[in-house]
Amino acid sequence: MKAQIEEEKLKYLEFLQVAMIHAALCVVKVYGYAKENSGPLKPGVQTVEGTVKTVVGPVYDKFHDVPVEVLKFVDRKV
Repeated sequence: MKAQIEEEKLKYLEFLQVAMIHAALCVVKVYGYAKENSGPLKPGVQTVEGTVKTVVGPVYDKFHDVPVEVLKFVDRKV
């Protein structure tokens, strides 16, 4: 089991994965701040957000592991 966990970890490019996580968290914080301070545009923002979630949700569920798998492949080649 421990060997499998070690194999799952990136050897050389783990810093890229950490950087992507930090960037995503920053974007989420900025979006949340902008959404809360959108004033009279808030209902429109919420409508667009709901539509985007409905359309993009299934696509995200299908492909969300692809960047990690590509990163693992490149890491093994390095």
